[in-house]
Amino acid sequence: MKQALIGILLLTLVSCHSKSGAPAPDHLISKDSMISVMVDIHIADAVGDQRYGTDKPNRDFTNAVYARIYQNHHITADQYKTSFAYYEAHPTDMNKMYEQVITELSKKEADLKKVK
Repeated sequence: MKQALIGILLLTLVSCHSKSGAPAPDHLISKDSMISVMVDIHIADAVGDQRYGTDKPNRDFTNAVYARIYQNHHITADQYKTSFAYYEAHPTDMNKMYEQVITELSKKEADLKKVK
């Protein structure tokens, strides 16, 4: 989980470089929905890294899990990618969203520690 949080922080820093205010894509995912998807994706990445490291089975695993995440959130991979690119081009929004992602991941981690 710590690796996921470090990854999130790095992505947040990278997102600080604006891409000159790109226009909103046609099917922009709302901020709240995007946060939920990002939380699920970071959890999937952490599970894949824990289970397989960075080997090919991890890529296969995460691709399958990503597909399920998109299905559960009623979005497409392209919708996620274009929405992510849009928010990345708006670093103030992306930073606020990642603060919420980190908060949600921290809550989930605390809940897991209670179970153990």
